[in-house]
Amino acid sequence: MRIRTARYIIKEGIVNTYRNILMSLASIMIVIATLVVFGFFLLIALNLELNINVFKELPELEVFCHEELDENQVSYVEEAVKNSDKVAKYEIVTKEQAFEKFKKRLGEGSMILDGYDESILPVSFIINLKDPSQSTEAVEEFKDISGVENVSFHQQTIDMISKVTYWMRFISGIMIMILLIISVFIISNTIKITVFARRREINIMKFIGATDWFIRWPFVVEGVIIGILGAIIALILSGIGYNALEGRFNQDLLSLNLMFFKMLKISDVLAQLMLYYLVIGFVVGAVGSFLSIRRYLRV
Repeated sequence: MRIRTARYIIKEGIVNTYRNILMSLASIMIVIATLVVFGFFLLIALNLELNINVFKELPELEVFCHEELDENQVSYVEEAVKNSDKVAKYEIVTKEQAFEKFKKRLGEGSMILDGYDESILPVSFIINLKDPSQSTEAVEEFKDISGVENVSFHQQTIDMISKVTYWMRFISGIMIMILLIISVFIISNTIKITVFARRREINIMKFIGATDWFIRWPFVVEGVIIGILGAIIALILSGIGYNALEGRFNQDLLSLNLMFFKMLKISDVLAQLMLYYLVIGFVVGAVGSFLSIRRYLRV
């Protein structure tokens, strides 16, 4: 393809986008909606998978004491854990150690801990069982110990997160397919209006020897422009929204003393989001244009 021809095709595609500005805006909006929904479910799935991997690396059980327990009361809990016939080995995590671990897990986000100290976190016991099949009985036993606030049984959490991840993918897949079909339909109608408005010009171009693809390419470019613009705006909106949510989520984790959950930072997923958004935007725009031209362009 000659440079002059490529320049003409791109120019016509841009002009066509502005020529039907209202329909183009409607197409861009539906692409944005589709990709924001897609990004929402994708980010949830990525974060769930991250936390599944985190929980798989954790011990079988963790016993959390009440925050206000003094050393004697903590010693009582430790003695009960030590004397249990279900415990193979255990490790005590002091308030100071828990606070340092929490700061390390938050990384750059540890600034949210400014003004707090180790007193906000409980002493806990990391426990490995002699027989993992006795996890349920062990949880009930440790919950009955005076001074114990909570017992974390990570396998149950892993199973729950895995099920949630599966259903999130299933539901998001259906919703995204519906929205993609709507996007293709609206873009197709946008291009159809352009084709109809220029039908005489197209017939003249065909009469003087223009090839089918020379006529079609500007409309394909128009669809791609719509898809890419929608993808860029959706990426910006998703990034801003996710970044705000991540900061709030970490603060809520701190207030609830949930040390083991965390969210991916926007910098960790931005490249992946950008790739998905641009590819989907490009494909949806191109397919919508092609289907419209194939059906309605008579040359």
